[in-house]
Order: sequence, then C-alpha cells, then structure tokens
Amino acid sequence: MAPENRERSPDSPITRSTDSLLVVGCGNPLASDDSVGLEVVRRLRAGGVDGAEFVEFTGSDLDLLELFDKAQVVLLVDAVHSGAPPGTLHLLPLPSTALMTRGASRVSSHGWNLDAVLRLAYSLGRKIRRLMLLGIELQSVTPGDSRTPAVEAAIESVITRFPQIKAAALEGDSVSYTNWK
Repeated sequence: MAPENRERSPDSPITRSTDSLLVVGCGNPLASDDSVGLEVVRRLRAGGVDGAEFVEFTGSDLDLLELFDKAQVVLLVDAVHSGAPPGTLHLLPLPSTALMTRGASRVSSHGWNLDAVLRLAYSLGRKIRRLMLLGIELQSVTPGDSRTPAVEAAIESVITRFPQIKAAALEGDSVSYTNWK
C-alpha cells in the first residue's frame, strides 16, 4: 500500500508501517540547550516536512519503549555532551559507544541512559527495527536561560538539511558535522 494511503491506528497518530520515519524530539523545555530536540521537532512539524512523523518527548526512559516499534526508523533528536564543540551534530545508530568513548557517561544531558533502555527493550522481546540518534552538542543547561547561539545555529542547520539527515538516518549512516553551514 502506498504511504499516503496507509491506514493509521485509531488510537495513535503514529504510523506503524515498515517504511516510516518517526522523529522524536527529546529534552527539557526549561533548561537552555537541553530543549534542542523539542525545538527541532516543533520547527520540522511547522514546516510541513513530508515522509516523517514527529513526537515531542519529555517522559522517562521507560516511556521510550512505547515508541521503538512505531516506525521502521526512530530518530531521537537530543542534546548531547561529548566534548565536541557546541553545535556539533552527531548522527549515529544506537546502540553505540561513539559518544561514550569521548568521555560522556550518558548520551543525554538530562541523564538518560539509552543503553540501559535498549537492553531492557531487547530483554522484553521488543522489536526495534532501527534506532538512530541525532545528537546536538550542547553548551549550557542553565534553567531559564535561552538556547546558546551555537545550538540555535545547529537547529537551523538541521532544519535546512533535514532531507540529507533523513536520508542518512534511513540508511543507518554515522556522520558528525561541526559548524555545518
């Protein structure tokens, strides 16, 4: 069945097809750069991007389990802290140790341990087709502050280049972009 004719579950706006992309914006809306994933999803949704569905996610680690089987590819967009320059974009398949090897004890600034969530999902027999992370290197998580200029520039890069990011995510490619203009 063609994607535009696919039936949707009556209880969920998320497509359960095998050729879909679900973009999940993660973060804390009150903590400066940590809101980056949420903002990326808001702007992409407002821009009417085709071929993807969008979810803003501020829940707990275990709530992620419910999203893993909603699409062929789930792209988590989140702030990361790896020691790279602020605003650097990291696109990589999960699970991965790529950011961990740079000294980050956890992928996300808000304490998510995605590796533990993935282990739990596998132990529960959850089907995860492909899980990708678009990590945006943060600079600040000061409560109440605005996002930093480097992270704002990274958001614009993601929005402008989303077709390339989407293609790379669907292929499972790992890339890192610093000051992508």
